[in-house]
Amino acid sequence: MKMKSFRLLVLTAAAAAMLASCQDENSVPVTEASFEINVSSEENTIAMTVVPSEAEAVYVAGIIMEDDYVGEDGLTAWIESAVAEGADLRSGNWSERYSDLFWHTKYYAYAAQINDGKVVGTPAVQEQLIYRPYVDFAPEEVLIAPYAVSDNGLWVVGNYDDGTAPNSYIYDVRRDSLTIVAGTVLYDVTDDGVAYGRDNFVPVIVKDGQINTLSAPEGAMQAGFYGVTPDGNTAVGYTMDDMLNNKAIIYENGTMGSLTGTDLGGNTPVGIAAKGIGSNGNIAGYLTDFDYYVELGCLWLGASHEFDLFPKEYMTEFNEDMWAWTKRYGDLEMHISPNGKFVSAWVYVTESWESQPQYAYVYDIEGDKMYEVSDNAYDSWRPCTVTSDGLLFLADTPSGISSQPYVYDFNTGKVETFKDYASATWGYSSEEAVFEGSVLAVSDDASVIVGNYTDESHFYTTIYFMPR
Repeated sequence: MKMKSFRLLVLTAAAAAMLASCQDENSVPVTEASFEINVSSEENTIAMTVVPSEAEAVYVAGIIMEDDYVGEDGLTAWIESAVAEGADLRSGNWSERYSDLFWHTKYYAYAAQINDGKVVGTPAVQEQLIYRPYVDFAPEEVLIAPYAVSDNGLWVVGNYDDGTAPNSYIYDVRRDSLTIVAGTVLYDVTDDGVAYGRDNFVPVIVKDGQINTLSAPEGAMQAGFYGVTPDGNTAVGYTMDDMLNNKAIIYENGTMGSLTGTDLGGNTPVGIAAKGIGSNGNIAGYLTDFDYYVELGCLWLGASHEFDLFPKEYMTEFNEDMWAWTKRYGDLEMHISPNGKFVSAWVYVTESWESQPQYAYVYDIEGDKMYEVSDNAYDSWRPCTVTSDGLLFLADTPSGISSQPYVYDFNTGKVETFKDYASATWGYSSEEAVFEGSVLAVSDDASVIVGNYTDESHFYTTIYFMPR
C-alpha cells in the first residue's frame, strides 16, 4: 500500500512538471504597459490619476512621502513588498484623492505593472510637493517670537510669553501644529523635533512633550543649551555663576563637559560662552577678554573642538589713548550657519572719539576671509542669521524688530530687502506674505526662512517657504 501511494505521488509530480513545461512553451508573453500619471495639489491634498497604455494591464499605484522614498533603484523592491503584503491591484483608468497630507513635504506618485507579484519593466514616478508660500501666527495676548528652525526646515522653536515666564513653543511645520512647553526657553531643535534650551536654572531637552532636565555644572547659578547639531549628538551652551561670568559647556553623546580657550593676551578669559554649532561640528561663541573686559568672537573647530580666537589676525593695534582697538571683532550674539562654514556678528570700529561705527560682518571659516558690511549707511544694522551659503540677514536697528528684513550677499557686496531678494532669486511672490520685521533663522537649504514682526496688538512668528 505504501509502495502504490509512492508511485502515484511520483506520477502526479511528473504530470505537473510536463503541464508546466507545456504552459511555458505556449504561454503568451506579458505586454509591458506604460503609464501616464497626472498629479496636482491644493492645500495639503493630492489628486492623482493613472492612465495605462494597456487596458488589461494589472498594476499597483499610490503615493510615497519623501522620508520613505528609496529612489528608483529601490522602488521596485519596495513595490513588490507592498504587493506581497496585499496592496490593491488595479486595471483600467484609476484616480484617487489623498487628503490631510504633511505640509512642506515632497510626495512621489507611482504606478507599476504587476505580473505574478513582480514588477514588469520600470515603475512610472511623478513628484509633487505639498507647498504653501507663507504662514504666520500670533496667539491672542501673547508675545511670540522664533529662535531657531531645524536644519531640515520641519521644526521651529521660539519664545511664547503669556505673562507666566518662561514658556516656549515647538511648531511642527508638517502637521501645522503649535505645542506650548511651559517653564522653558528653547533655543534650538534637531531634525526630528527634539528641542534644547533651559528652564530657570538648568539645561533641558524636550522630546515628545516630555521635559528632561540635566544637572548644571558645579557653581552654576544658571545653565542652558543654545545650539544643537541636527542629529542631536552634540549640544552647546554656557553656564552663569553668581558673579554673572560664563563658562562654555558641551553635551556630547550623553556626557556633559566644558569648552575652554584663551584671550588675546593668552589669559584665561573672564567668561566664555558657546552660542551655536554647525552640522560639521564647528562651534561659535564669544569670550570676555581678561585685560580689556570686552567681548571677542571665538570658535571651536571640528570634532576635536580645537579653540580658535578667529578675529585675532584681523584685529588692529590697541589704542592706549582711546582704550580701544581700531577694529574689534566679536559680539554676545554670535551666529553660525547651519552647515558651520560661516559666522556673523559685529565689528566695532574706533576711528576717533566722534566716530565709532559698528558694522555687521560675515566670516568664511574654511576660506579664512572676512567680509564687512562697511558702508556708513549700514552703521549699527544688526546681524540676525547667516545661511549655509554665507548670505547674511540684517535688521535696520541695533535692537528690537526691524522695519523689514534685509540681506547682504558678500559675493556682490550688495544689501537689498528680503522681498526683492526672494523675488529675484527664488521667484517668490506670495501676495499674502508680510515683509516686515526681522529674519531670525534659516534651514540648511534656506527653503524655510523664519522671522517675526509686530503690529499694534500682536507679535507674529512668520515662516516663508521658498520653492524647493
